Amino acid sequence: MSDPALKTQTPAAARPPSGPLQDWLATLSRIDAADQARAAPRRPAETPPPAWEPRIVAPSEPAAPEAPAAAPVAEQDDLAALMAENMMLKARLRQEHGRYDELQAMLADELRALRTHVQQEVDRAEELRAERDLWMARAEALAQPLFQPRR
Repeated sequence: MSDPALKTQTPAAARPPSGPLQDWLATLSRIDAADQARAAPRRPAETPPPAWEPRIVAPSEPAAPEAPAAAPVAEQDDLAALMAENMMLKARLRQEHGRYDELQAMLADELRALRTHVQQEVDRAEELRAERDLWMARAEALAQPLFQPRR
């Protein structure tokens, strides 16, 4: 298409917008234009971010094993921090084991005390049964002449 053909308007495009939707669209376009006009002086022209490019890593020559002292300082610091954390975790674990052992000992003592108490109660119940049986035997012995036929 030529430029004059693009610039001429058709009769459908020349009619004014009508209706609430057209009014709303016109208002939005004015607000957008005003926002762009206000924002333009504040912002300097931004340069587009550089396109992402893959990093090329040159293959390294096989290195001879180095002594631990020649390791970078950052690695030594990381290693020291990991060792310190490991030592602290081991100390906490020992402390928790000690607490666990104490709790087990306390629980064992409580169970022994409870078992002793239950055994005492069972013994008392046995004594009461024995006494009951004795009284029942005595009652039967006393009642026996009452239920025997007379001659």
